[in-house]
Amino acid sequence: METLEIVIGLIFIFLLLSLFATTVQELLSSLIALRGKILLKAVTQLLEVDTAEGVGRAANSELAKAFKEKVKSSKVYQKYSGKFMGLKQLPSYLTADQVTALISELMEKEAAEQEQAPTARGMAAEPVAPPMLTNMRQKDLQRNLSVILQGGQKMDTTVRSRGIFEQPQQSEEELASAETMVDKAKAAFKKQYDEIMDRATGWYKKAVQAWLLAVGLLIAISFDADTFKIWNNLTHNPESRNELLALATNFVDEGKMDTYTATPDSTSTDTMGTLGNQTRLKGLVDSLLYNEINKVPAPLGLGWDASLSQQLQNSRYAEGNSMLFFIRKFFGWLITALAISLGAPFWFDMLQKVISIRNAGVRPQDAEREQAKADRGKG
Repeated sequence: METLEIVIGLIFIFLLLSLFATTVQELLSSLIALRGKILLKAVTQLLEVDTAEGVGRAANSELAKAFKEKVKSSKVYQKYSGKFMGLKQLPSYLTADQVTALISELMEKEAAEQEQAPTARGMAAEPVAPPMLTNMRQKDLQRNLSVILQGGQKMDTTVRSRGIFEQPQQSEEELASAETMVDKAKAAFKKQYDEIMDRATGWYKKAVQAWLLAVGLLIAISFDADTFKIWNNLTHNPESRNELLALATNFVDEGKMDTYTATPDSTSTDTMGTLGNQTRLKGLVDSLLYNEINKVPAPLGLGWDASLSQQLQNSRYAEGNSMLFFIRKFFGWLITALAISLGAPFWFDMLQKVISIRNAGVRPQDAEREQAKADRGKG
């Protein structure tokens, strides 16, 4: 039973640190507009701007960079952008219709630039397809975008050339056919756009995993959350261990996990919603620090209650090879960082299971003893 209590205490500490790391990571990602940057990458790959044939990788990279700058300066994109603490906040999500409007705006700008560019003979340049559509290898996607952006204009021009007032019935049928084509193209494009957004979600998760490991290591060092040290403290401080066990049980019973993991709609394009999310995340950081982590019993406390030199003197390596102490310390931090990178949901599920196992194995006399202690505490 003692070993199980030690495990519960260790898992609970990992859970608190994971929640803290995840919240800090989300706040940092929001400040640097990580979702927005990945969205830009997704749109670039969707339109295959960086796959021009006959040029090198460096040239394609520059082409993609220039395209991203055009996207950032577009009116559609600026509409969903904002600032927070002086930092540019890129939209974290755009719908398929919004991306279509964005592409339409960029195409109009490119068409205007091409018309203004003179040829060698001093005549207007021949209109050519914009690079963002020319380079696309997915012909079905290119076709869908062309139909959507034209909006049935060609069909409408054909109808008018035949005499729209002379053949009203035929005009209505052809216009209806054009609208049907546009609707089908929009549905097909939305499906293709959703697929690239799914890939973007995967890119974001990989980036978050790397960030979480880095943030976890910083937190482990900042709190001196050495796994070996925590295990040793849990082993030699039974009273504090029981206090930590009560905190863990209370955390599960009161459903506090929902409080610290509830997130707003990630598909929202509302700038104020993004700023509100950042304010909420800062509040969660403070709440975790002052309401949860600071409640961990003093002997098991997370923090530099003793310097490295003092810890070395108190360790069994004081008169031996001190290098072993520092190696052990580093791996203690690293194990904590790796545990944090697993995520709070993993540790919360683990905590629930282990607490259930412990409660199922508590003998009646032990339960009565713990209840008596709780009653004395209340009195």
